[in-house]
Amino acid sequence: MNFSVLIYNTLFNKAFLHLGPLIDQYQPDILCLQEINTDNNNLKHLETKGYSLADYSNSFIRLARIYGVATYYNPQKFRFIKSDSLTISSNLTELFFTLFQTLAGVNKPKTVLRTDFIHKTTGKKLTVCNSHLIVVASNALRVNHINKALKSLDIDKKIPLIIGGDFNYLPYRRKKLENLMKKYNLVEATKNIRQTMEFTPTGQKEDWTPLQLSVMKLLDRLFSHKMKNDYLFYRGVKLKKTERIETRLSDHYPIISTFKI
Repeated sequence: MNFSVLIYNTLFNKAFLHLGPLIDQYQPDILCLQEINTDNNNLKHLETKGYSLADYSNSFIRLARIYGVATYYNPQKFRFIKSDSLTISSNLTELFFTLFQTLAGVNKPKTVLRTDFIHKTTGKKLTVCNSHLIVVASNALRVNHINKALKSLDIDKKIPLIIGGDFNYLPYRRKKLENLMKKYNLVEATKNIRQTMEFTPTGQKEDWTPLQLSVMKLLDRLFSHKMKNDYLFYRGVKLKKTERIETRLSDHYPIISTFKI
């Protein structure tokens, strides 16, 4: 039986409010969304499309609004069991980067939301981790965060697992990320996608400060316009296909993968 998972950083909730046509076309079964306004009324937005909210986890406050990650599912295909925000301890290195995040105005903490489901047709369990990792940091620190999150899962390796979202992982030292995922028997579904972010020339879509926009554009040029921040890894299921959806509702592209369970 096939099912699909969509990951998408919605850019301070902007893309979330316009997901209707995309959902009608692709009909994802599980949605892992980042930068969602976690106000109760806003979270109900997808109920009209037949989705249920598994859970959400708050990450940061911006202009008096609280944002975080939210995981939705198709109740016709899955039954929600439980959820948990995975605890990742801080260290001195992270505190150092947090200071720079605060000065740059992008203080978005790491967030990993675990949700457990039962696939109704097969009766198989499925664990999904919706991730939004630290923005201003080294890739080594991000790998450390992922490692701690995966360690804390403590689930049977026979249970299918999907972890994805906005890792904020910059295009260098990729082997370190690959080796970590191999340690947990995880395979990348997004391996053939080279770019998941694109910036508009004037920054009108990003809604960033001039400093933030300048830094991101510099990074974009340094990495030859191949900014890949969004990833999807899996184990215990078979990958059918992965697609980057060509819509510009956010500075990120939505990514959808279809699996067989």
